[in-house]
Amino acid sequence: MQREIIKQGKEAVYTEDHEKLKTIYKKTQNPDYSFNNSDIFLKLFYYACQCNRKSTIIFLMRVYFDIFSFSQQIALRQSFYYGKYQIKDKNMKNWYDKSVIPIIKIH
Repeated sequence: MQREIIKQGKEAVYTEDHEKLKTIYKKTQNPDYSFNNSDIFLKLFYYACQCNRKSTIIFLMRVYFDIFSFSQQIALRQSFYYGKYQIKDKNMKNWYDKSVIPIIKIH
């Protein structure tokens, strides 16, 4: 089930369909199933970085602050630095350095 959610999430990331991503994250909050939200988040975040999806990276940053507890945020924090290395476009990497990394450093 988690693989299917990640597959759907990657499709939504590629098309920048944030409504579909919201629906996916609502599914993961269902207490009847046990999902690894951190794993789902990281796979979708890295995919957004690889595809240079700026608006989706911003959307997933909001998800990071909304659904994860403070201790989970601390555990995931270093992942944002790795996300920079997933980006191949130089302009996108500069934007990431100026916009995403400072938010993670402050928080």
